[in-house]
Amino acid sequence: MSDHGTNSNPVLHRALIFQGGGSLGAYEAGAFNAINEQMQIRLKAIDKAHEPVFHLVAGTSIGAINAAILVSYVKENKTWHGSAERIIEFWKYISTNSQIDSIQPVFNYYWDTLHKLDQRVASGESARRYYGTKEFIIRGVPNVFKPKSPLPDSKFFDPANTWYIYDNTPLKESLEKFAKFPIATSFDNNEPRLLLVAADVQKGSPVLFDSYEKENGRRRSEYGRYGTVKSDQDLAKGSSDEKSYEHIISYDDGITSDFVLASCSVPINYDYTRLEVEDQQLITDGEKAQILDPFSDRNPNRKDVGIKSKNLHYFWDGGLLANTPLRQAVIAHRNFWNKVRKMEQVPGLRVGIVNLHPIEQDSIPNDYDGVVDRKNDIIYHDRTEFDEFVAGMFSGYQELAEALISLAARNGASNDSIQEILNKKSKAVTYLTHEPFTYRDLITAVVNVDYVIRLERRNDTSTIANKTFDFSKSTINKLIDDGYRECREQLIRAFKNA
Repeated sequence: MSDHGTNSNPVLHRALIFQGGGSLGAYEAGAFNAINEQMQIRLKAIDKAHEPVFHLVAGTSIGAINAAILVSYVKENKTWHGSAERIIEFWKYISTNSQIDSIQPVFNYYWDTLHKLDQRVASGESARRYYGTKEFIIRGVPNVFKPKSPLPDSKFFDPANTWYIYDNTPLKESLEKFAKFPIATSFDNNEPRLLLVAADVQKGSPVLFDSYEKENGRRRSEYGRYGTVKSDQDLAKGSSDEKSYEHIISYDDGITSDFVLASCSVPINYDYTRLEVEDQQLITDGEKAQILDPFSDRNPNRKDVGIKSKNLHYFWDGGLLANTPLRQAVIAHRNFWNKVRKMEQVPGLRVGIVNLHPIEQDSIPNDYDGVVDRKNDIIYHDRTEFDEFVAGMFSGYQELAEALISLAARNGASNDSIQEILNKKSKAVTYLTHEPFTYRDLITAVVNVDYVIRLERRNDTSTIANKTFDFSKSTINKLIDDGYRECREQLIRAFKNA
């Protein structure tokens, strides 16, 4: 596989984005079965069957589970054939039956009869999901979660404020049956890149776990501010500044199952996932002035400057900040090819997104459960169209800047004067870390998001607000079947019109 291309024939990599959505992740299993099937047919037709189906797989929450199982399978078996079946096998393993399922079809018949008499009454299937899911919430799902002892309210002494929390150890054990950890992959080995998103609770920051190596050959997640990490003694000696990030999580052997759980520790429902993080005190411009000041001993905070320490940080579900991690995938893609592979022309991206939360709905709900269901879909649906727009805008600016540089050179501007402008610092800074950009940075290593296909799950008339907790066998099987059928139709239509 070529690492580079030309302007007229650029290399294009493929990325797949899995959303979070609890038991709706079964839909992603069926969707990927259709995606894998159609992509392999298409790649064979254009003589690219030797390429990976996807170069990059990113996931949040339950999407992180599906992504980890997928990438682990491809790495271990060195093939994409059978990968969809592996994810489907996982979903069939964790599905279960409620007591309501054991009294079918009598239960559905009773409710369907009431529904025919009064359309405001739920259908049999909707009632089955509703009451079956209430049972799962109370009793747990054997291979996914189990209730822990409730935590009584010792703050307000209000029994209604009791915290009911679940243990996700069964989910970790199920995941480890279907994925081999740690997961470390390499582009040179034709292996897909795995990206998972979690949320640092105290920092309120998205954290990206990455199966590819960094510039120094290590695997680590870096987040927080970017700046100088230096002791006051070293700085006073005038030695060169060490640049780094406030927070670093190291995992040279690869992504662990704890990182996947960090991505899907849903707030309130689960406890925090705790990970060891190296915290570094960065030196601000004001602190530099104080350190170099001969009277800086009077600064009571001077002893804290430059300190490094390892601490436990607390993590929640990445869906809180990035339920569709397209932005994180694009930034990580740019950083790898520009900083690790030292390429100014980054491979473009063609992206597939499986959207579990429908953005449109035909009717307005008038009951409490329906309103909550619609609210949840709007909160967690795919919001990446603006990210796609920004990526396209940057590609346009890059083309314009290159055209103006070429025009300036043809009209007598010296190379030195052009380079002087390009090397100046701009007002732009890196997203989240605030690492400063030069003008050169703004027009190099721009990721061309060439194409995005959004595969949409459709709500059926039996949908319920707690659908993300419905792990019943019949619902899981229906989600898998719907994912395959609906996405296959959408893909065939998209490829025909491409």
